[in-house]
Amino acid sequence: MAKQSVHILVVEDDADHAELIQRAFEPYGDRYVLTVTGTLGQALEYLRSNSPDLVVADLLLPDGKGTDMLPREMEDRMFPLVVLTSHGNEHEAVEAMKAGALDYVVKTHSSFLDMRYIAERSLRQWRHITERRQAEEALRASEERFRAVFESAGDCIFIKDGSLRYTLVNPAMCELFGLPAPRIIGRRSEDLYGEEVGKQLADRDSRALTGEYIETEQTRPVNGQLMTFHDTIVPLRNARHEIIGICGISRNVTERNRAVRGTEFSVEDYPSKAMRNTLDKARIAAGTDSIVLLQGESGSGKDHLARWIHDHSMRAGGPFFSINCAAVSRELAESELFGHERGAFTGAVGRKRGMLELAEGGTILLNEIGELDLSLQSKLLAFLDTRSFLRVGGQKPVHVNARLVAATHRDLGTEVAQGRFLEPLFYRLSVFPIRVPALRERWDDMSALVKEIMSRLAQEMQLTEIPSIDHLHLQALCRYEWPGNVRELRNVLERSLILWRGDRLELTLPFVEGEETDTAWSYTVRYQPGRTLRDVTDEVTQRLCREVLRLCEGNKKETARLLDISRDALYRYIRGIRRWPKNKTL
Repeated sequence: MAKQSVHILVVEDDADHAELIQRAFEPYGDRYVLTVTGTLGQALEYLRSNSPDLVVADLLLPDGKGTDMLPREMEDRMFPLVVLTSHGNEHEAVEAMKAGALDYVVKTHSSFLDMRYIAERSLRQWRHITERRQAEEALRASEERFRAVFESAGDCIFIKDGSLRYTLVNPAMCELFGLPAPRIIGRRSEDLYGEEVGKQLADRDSRALTGEYIETEQTRPVNGQLMTFHDTIVPLRNARHEIIGICGISRNVTERNRAVRGTEFSVEDYPSKAMRNTLDKARIAAGTDSIVLLQGESGSGKDHLARWIHDHSMRAGGPFFSINCAAVSRELAESELFGHERGAFTGAVGRKRGMLELAEGGTILLNEIGELDLSLQSKLLAFLDTRSFLRVGGQKPVHVNARLVAATHRDLGTEVAQGRFLEPLFYRLSVFPIRVPALRERWDDMSALVKEIMSRLAQEMQLTEIPSIDHLHLQALCRYEWPGNVRELRNVLERSLILWRGDRLELTLPFVEGEETDTAWSYTVRYQPGRTLRDVTDEVTQRLCREVLRLCEGNKKETARLLDISRDALYRYIRGIRRWPKNKTL
């Protein structure tokens, strides 16, 4: 590709000097195109319709100075100017440079011979000046755009220095705290959010100072009110790529996260001894940051208890994520849990953050962890030891500060013995095991459970009222063994609410479907470690006595006769059984 010609305007009233300048460029052919004028007026006329790449002008012209053709403002100058003078006067050189000349050349025989080199030097210098000016203009425009976004953004934007003190905050953050910027700048998170939350934020921000990019959600107090923020924290670097602080954006997502969770429950809501013991342990677990292993039958409410532990822990302000290991295929489980990089596999069109990364600052529940593939068990074990992992297809370790709660309906000890679960991971998870009782072990909680589930369902189904359940229906619920536990109970109540038309609520229970008489009765006994034959026999005896007592409508004399036992024996067997007064409702 041919080089473009360089157009040079020569303004010289001395014809001999003008000819010498032209001769300096003749050897280079059409690489340089020269236009010669003898006065300032001719030069200005030429510049009105032409844009030369370079102007070489005598300082003293018949009708003015060579520098007079330059505009006053630097940003308006469209060409570089090289000034020629017959006298090597330092004062004249300074004045010419102040007026805007790029270079100053004394007229000598050698300078005329070197004019081509002088021109190329001036053109290079002008290109550098032009590029720098364009970069400065782009930077100024970028700063103006940033300032406009910074000032008008609804999200809180802030910058902290290496000691994690605020150095810049936007108006949205000032409005959030009701403080002017000078009263925030120089302070730390502990000064704004309190010691406990501030320490959590400082720990998170310190990781950003090491080069990590962090994205998380946290609920924290602002002026006495709890608010939930989606935070993005990135390291701030200088021109030498050194980390000198952090930049953060906090979006208030309180309203978005104010989804109805239903009625909260407490220890007092569940009177059964089994559930009280479980919740006592859960309260202890909530006060620590240790790994918790929840064990119990499917549907017994392990995920519900995991959420309770999170909500009552130091991480309550952080996110809560749950993944069902049994519901995710082996091929996708690693990506769901650890995330993946773009191009890691077919269909990975972009980076994806896994559940562990999303749980930053909060809690992740690995439900049915016994179903996790052995290869992923190894990767999970490595994460528990190092608190870091690699995304699928990734090379840079991702550090995460998240609490792990695991849940399973399997006996992991048996799974280890049969080679389906890693022994080191089993011991790592068994820091604080909690057994969640089956529904048949907590009949005394039935009233509270039904009330809680009905309240949740009414909110989800947007019902204007919650139907009551009379004592007969409640007794019927207590007679069924509920192999599906609380999940099955919820399904029965939800189905009944769907069919409810505002009158009496009818419950369709699985154990009466297809039965022709009211006298049919069955009871399933499952072996549980630690229970003796006497324990199981006592349980069956008690349940049978209760059933016959129901059929006899509370007549203990008739019940004892049918069972062929004394009334004293009957009293002993049914001791502790809830007696439902007539017409009692929830």
